[in-house]
Amino acid sequence: MTSVSVDEKARSAGFIDAIARREFILCWIIGLTCSTTQNYSALLAIVFRQSGHDLPNVGLLLSLFAIPALVGTLLSATIAGRFGILPTVRAAIALTAIGLGSLAITRGDFASALASRLVQGVGVGLFLPVTMLYVQSRLTRERFLYLVTIFTATIPLASAIAPPLGEWALANFGPTALLVESMFPAAIALLLTFFMRPGPKSEKAGGLDLAGGFKRRFLLPCVAVMMGGALYGYVVSYLPADLQSRGIPLAAFFLPSTSALLIGRFGAMRRLQHLSPPVLIAGGMAMSAVGYAFITVAPNSFVAAIAGFLLGGGNSVMWPVASAWVSQGLGPSERGAPQAVASTAFYFGIYVAPLPLTYVIAQSGFVAAEILLAIVALVMGAVLFARRTPA
Repeated sequence: MTSVSVDEKARSAGFIDAIARREFILCWIIGLTCSTTQNYSALLAIVFRQSGHDLPNVGLLLSLFAIPALVGTLLSATIAGRFGILPTVRAAIALTAIGLGSLAITRGDFASALASRLVQGVGVGLFLPVTMLYVQSRLTRERFLYLVTIFTATIPLASAIAPPLGEWALANFGPTALLVESMFPAAIALLLTFFMRPGPKSEKAGGLDLAGGFKRRFLLPCVAVMMGGALYGYVVSYLPADLQSRGIPLAAFFLPSTSALLIGRFGAMRRLQHLSPPVLIAGGMAMSAVGYAFITVAPNSFVAAIAGFLLGGGNSVMWPVASAWVSQGLGPSERGAPQAVASTAFYFGIYVAPLPLTYVIAQSGFVAAEILLAIVALVMGAVLFARRTPA
């Protein structure tokens, strides 16, 4: 009787049973720790420049990472269907850590560094969509959007942890120590996966009908999340170098950014979850546009903190709302293809955007790239707000 009442209490909170609540918490920690390892990548532009690479090669090392990440994301549900969700999550965590940590040895040679980045890219590409499938399988329809949003808070939350720690390690012990240090959070994530039940079966053990993710109803959320990824991609690729060139500590931006993200996902989303996804994402785009406007004129830590708060608030709704948007009305076994396509769009924005922005920065500087991103956010926000109701 007691166990039944515990399960009923968990279901009323939005979980399939009491164990699922504990698994959700473990996934939250796994998302945080694995993402902390990945967010050490925010220092890679600096590390590669210190290792003797010129700006075009730095841009290639940052952006060619997108190829295995996108392939891994597109094939994530197929791989999970063949090998199981949890084994795929474990492989993703291990590849992310090995790819990033191995740069301690390979960073000085372009081809070797690229090989490390490609391994890291496969891990990163697999991790988010497969982990999201597992998390969503632990939830009921009640409070679905809110709990998905709470889980995804872990991903950018790591951006408040890794860049300041990495900046300190780089300044005091050098790039090798930074890259070795980056592997430890992922080791914690890997260990925690052994305390969870296997996830549900994917759609097809032999393959995934990706065409199901390219339906017309998914076009707008995928374009929106791609633009959101581009806005976030600049923050984790080039903004640290820009802030350092102005003498602004990275913590001045990333700590307020993460605070705003947590306020948005844990507080504001509780009240805003009943608004339509296009309106929520449009609001996030508007905040991001204003945040980038502040970045372009930031002369000190105070203005950088305002920019960070605005961008963190804007980012708080991008990925989780788009992810829930494409899953609306679908059962657990039908979500693999749209989640894979939406995740691919998000990663395309994060990891492909730095390549063209490299040439904008080389020709016109960081501020020109930031102005361009502010305009992109305004235009995308206007399109979404005009839509008003979900597809």
